[in-house]
Amino acid sequence: MLTITIKGSVKFRTLEKDSKIRGEIIKVYNQAPSHVTIRNWTLKVGYYELTRQKQKTDDWIILLDHSIQFSNEKIFVVLGIRESDFLKLNRPLQYTDLNTLLIINRNSWNGKLVAQELKKLESTIGKIKYAVGDYGSDLRNGLVLSMIPHIHDLSHLIALIVEKMYINDNRFIEFKSKMSDMRNKFTQTDISAIVPPKGRKKSEYQSFDKIIKWANAALNLMSDKLNDPEQKHLQEYFETKTLDRIKTELSWISQYSELITELSEINHSIKEVEKELKNNGLSKLSFEKCKKILEKLESDNGKKFKEILISKINQQIQLLPSIDTILFSSDILESIFGKYKNRVSENPMASTTCLMLIIAAFTCNLTEENVKQSIENVKIADIKKWSQENIGNSQFKNIKISLSGRYKKTGGTFLSKTENF
Repeated sequence: MLTITIKGSVKFRTLEKDSKIRGEIIKVYNQAPSHVTIRNWTLKVGYYELTRQKQKTDDWIILLDHSIQFSNEKIFVVLGIRESDFLKLNRPLQYTDLNTLLIINRNSWNGKLVAQELKKLESTIGKIKYAVGDYGSDLRNGLVLSMIPHIHDLSHLIALIVEKMYINDNRFIEFKSKMSDMRNKFTQTDISAIVPPKGRKKSEYQSFDKIIKWANAALNLMSDKLNDPEQKHLQEYFETKTLDRIKTELSWISQYSELITELSEINHSIKEVEKELKNNGLSKLSFEKCKKILEKLESDNGKKFKEILISKINQQIQLLPSIDTILFSSDILESIFGKYKNRVSENPMASTTCLMLIIAAFTCNLTEENVKQSIENVKIADIKKWSQENIGNSQFKNIKISLSGRYKKTGGTFLSKTENF
């Protein structure tokens, strides 16, 4: 059950219902556990993983970030892996490669607070060799104050380069505006299938791969390249009259063919560079491979992108000249945040609760021994105490207290529990 809910991201109530159905059909359980029990088991695993004693060494690599802002609340998460363990891997990081070192919630964060938490952390785990994360001001300032080298996460680094290159490019601005007009005009129509995808507002320059694929498909359609596998379905799906209308509505795309070719070229090189550096880490060998990939760029902006990216990567190497292979991506932490968001997304009143312990549960190796230790040794009282120390009352709990009548203010006084309002 813990494997299903933690690794499979199955909600607690769903798992309870599934257990009852299985019990009725194949008599698996005498009595299926309730969703509350399953939730408590999961929180115990998370608490166990977070609080278990970590090795005190001098080679910790940490991944850190803030995320999930509910109202004015922000969670600060630090994951870690020993450099000796990282160097044994010949693949990208997986959840269970990591140790959850810190999960803490505050209404606001700054560099000084981040530095304080990192100092406390080093007192328990030993020396932090370097950190990987984005260049958010709180994290950057906190790492500077802590004198911990800061490797800029590759995806965020590339996104910032692309943003600076295109944020004031009139061609790109007009192109985005045209796509937005199409979404507004045709989303609720019979030709909604050709509406361009919507980029993520907060990370627009990290996620334009779908937009470029759509733009290339639209160009192929306009040039009658319907033998393209991605376009064949249009010929089958739409009548000739409708297809002609689609071509009319997409006629503007041809004006941006040069821009689309340029972006496609850059995007292709980005994917190849990311594959190399995320799979193998940043080393002299992987850096040389990336240079060869970037040499293929032919457009003026492509060559400009190549020069900037090579310079930025070289700066990261110079931060840690004595290290042969550097961890260059915090994607795994972003993925964990995504799984956590999925668990809380169904509740519109969601705020930070002790459920954030599931972040630690994601990194737990669910062996029989670890599960046994967590279930038997962690008490619900331990979780409540941790929650009060690291979270306090959630937004939802404060609302419930207010609506109970005990704390409703009227002219500076509190109504009793029996008074109505």
